[in-house]
Amino acid sequence: MKVNKKVWFNSIGVGLCTVIYSLIMSGFSLWMGSAAFIAVSYFFGAGFPKKKIWNILVSFALGILWGFIASYLLDIQAISGLVPSSIMFGIMTFIVLFLQGTIMKFTMVPAWLIAWGTTMLIVTNITIHNWGLFALQLFLCMVLGIFVIGFASNYFNLRMFHFFPDKK
Repeated sequence: MKVNKKVWFNSIGVGLCTVIYSLIMSGFSLWMGSAAFIAVSYFFGAGFPKKKIWNILVSFALGILWGFIASYLLDIQAISGLVPSSIMFGIMTFIVLFLQGTIMKFTMVPAWLIAWGTTMLIVTNITIHNWGLFALQLFLCMVLGIFVIGFASNYFNLRMFHFFPDKK
């Protein structure tokens, strides 16, 4: 089986950049490494939209904020039940889509929802002692995922094709 050069370069590039990210993550005690993979997976899945990076990052930040709001609301006993929490999540999702469709057209709903879900997954499984630090670390993990794994592996690919161009 002959493997395409692009597959080799992508695999090596993402693999190497994941090693680098893991070292950075460990060195700075960023324990939410999976958030980087969720973020960069969205970025790759969206077609690597370099021109929309700031839209995606703002949407990630809004998603983290949305996760905090939902977590706070779920701590209210009257909302924590199945039906009230389902209604709350429905209303919050409606608001995200409405805002994106009206006054916040720069946002990207999938990125917002991914960050919201990631935040909710983490905060419902551990106790957060410093919400500001948590938000910064989570956002930083997402940013590093996109830049260290996404952009750096793309740069690696470009360099590899420069040094090993396709035969004509």
